[in-house]
Amino acid sequence: MRLNALVPLLFASLCLVFLSACSEKEFDPNNPEKSFGIAKEPYDDENYDIAITRLGEFKARFPYSKFASEAELLIANAKYELGHYTESALAYEQFVKLHPKHPKADFAQYRIGQSYWQDAPEAIDREQDYTIKAIKEWDKLILKYPDSTYIKEVKGLIAVGKRRVAESILFVVRFYWKQEVYHACAYRSIQLADEYAEFSDIRLEAMDFAIKSLDHVAVNKALDPTSDKNLYFKTMTAEQIRERADNFRRLLADYRSTLHQEQH
Repeated sequence: MRLNALVPLLFASLCLVFLSACSEKEFDPNNPEKSFGIAKEPYDDENYDIAITRLGEFKARFPYSKFASEAELLIANAKYELGHYTESALAYEQFVKLHPKHPKADFAQYRIGQSYWQDAPEAIDREQDYTIKAIKEWDKLILKYPDSTYIKEVKGLIAVGKRRVAESILFVVRFYWKQEVYHACAYRSIQLADEYAEFSDIRLEAMDFAIKSLDHVAVNKALDPTSDKNLYFKTMTAEQIRERADNFRRLLADYRSTLHQEQH
């Protein structure tokens, strides 16, 4: 590029740097409130990257100000708005840890869960670690802040999340069944039936898989007691595994009967 073509670009760049420098007002070391207002301006203008820097500078200069906690919360908010959800979760967690009695502590606890929820996949064929984390954080909100205005919303989200996790486990159960990995299918089916009993359709399918899988494991155990095909049931005898399958048959029959009575 020719030099005469570079001159206008250099001039424009210098102007931007100058204007940016002029727009960053200096903090008043004797006035934390005014300085907080200056630090907060980029946040109010939705310039979140700049806001994180300026609010961080404010915190460093006024660590004992009553506005320091507000700056911490705004930094967490800015990270959330930027879509940096792992960072925002950590920032909100730190805020709740340091300020559990703060008027906005329940909001911060709510946002920890929201941060994980944003990274949680809806597809049931993917790992649901973030969904589980979100549920745990919202359970903390319900326990610690029972009067929070966010309780109604998070209860609905928890229900959605639990259903998603249950469907994800069921997806794994079906996969193990197709692959004829019966000991793992039985183990996960039993876990699913026990931990997510509120979803009757999922529980019915899980109990059915548990019975069928246990029957296969019992046969494998009788044929080869030390086989890795019995890994999750290595301490049980073939007879004990059959008894467990029979117990599940009775449970499934009773459960179906109960559901039928409730529906009629």
